[in-house]
Amino acid sequence: MINGLLKLILFFFINIFPKNDKILVFGDRAGLRFADNSRHLFLYINKYHKEFRPIWITKNKEVYSYLKKNNFEVYYSNSLRGIYFCLIANWHLFNFVEDDISKNITTYSKCILLWHGVLPKKVNKIEHKLNHINNFIFKKIKKFFLYPNKKLSQNLLNRFPKYKYELLISNLPRNIILKNEKDLYHTQNELDLIHQINKSKKKIYGYFPTWRQDGLEMFRDVTDLSQLDNLNLILEKNHASILLKKHMNSEKKDGDRRYNPSIENLMQKLKSLNNFIFVDYETDLNSILFKCDYLITDYSGVVFDFLLLDRPIIFYIPDYESFRKNNGFELNIIEKKIGSTAINLHELKNLIVKNESIDNSEMIKNRNNLLNEIFSKNNNGIKNILDILNK
Repeated sequence: MINGLLKLILFFFINIFPKNDKILVFGDRAGLRFADNSRHLFLYINKYHKEFRPIWITKNKEVYSYLKKNNFEVYYSNSLRGIYFCLIANWHLFNFVEDDISKNITTYSKCILLWHGVLPKKVNKIEHKLNHINNFIFKKIKKFFLYPNKKLSQNLLNRFPKYKYELLISNLPRNIILKNEKDLYHTQNELDLIHQINKSKKKIYGYFPTWRQDGLEMFRDVTDLSQLDNLNLILEKNHASILLKKHMNSEKKDGDRRYNPSIENLMQKLKSLNNFIFVDYETDLNSILFKCDYLITDYSGVVFDFLLLDRPIIFYIPDYESFRKNNGFELNIIEKKIGSTAINLHELKNLIVKNESIDNSEMIKNRNNLLNEIFSKNNNGIKNILDILNK
């Protein structure tokens, strides 16, 4: 009862403040990063929609300093100005949870949960007890959940309490830079990484697997780290490098309670090899995805973004049968036959040796069909988001 009363007090207090139609506040990853959909929408609105006043809210000193240095408006979430602008902002836009911006204020404010990509895998349903106070509050506040595909959105929407989110069909803002290179924007870290890739003059295989419950998503069939020496040699002979990024949950600095420190043994081995390039925690994946000539993945939603580039895909899936049985798919991307398949490290190495011959006309056709299935022609821009903000 007391908890419900506090919710009502917060709701009425926060909504007493007059809202400024032009102020939008943005955040990401519990205030730790400047990345993903909220970042790209923030940059796009800064550049093309001067009628708005976009403000980034962060808890990270490096993010704050970087944005300040580059003349973007940014405040700490716990600063007086940060709190003030969160209170008067017309819309809150974030990628993961309300704490991306300011948990207590965002929860009771108009917002758009931009989410962080299309998920091919199933997610567990969360059962919520009937809560009349939550229902009252959610009915009073406009909240949208953004997804490009209505059918695939339902599994995720069902995880939220009733009435909390209304579906907003739209393309992902982070895909703007994959479709329009003139809108590419990079931090200095990302520019340095792109320079390193360009300087190597090698074919680039981007390896971006999805996270696993045990926190060990990479090279899952490798039982002896010395097996990676031969992979490194094959990359060398084929004038290629693997560009590798751990899942955010597998980064120690992310602070996720499910972080498995055992992954660092693998990373230490890979860093001793000269044909691996590493993408750090701060780097936005879509800002460097266009540098990949090939994608190596498993069941990650990055595959849908990569469809926009129409380049070869390798599914490296040594745990496919157990994943299909224990986790399952909303959309089984392996069965879509949009790329080559490797069920172990040996087959992956063979595909790298084959190089250009791993793709064929059927795969290209299937990729195009899946692209149109996920991102319909009616939502391949971000007009639907802008329509909401302008209302």
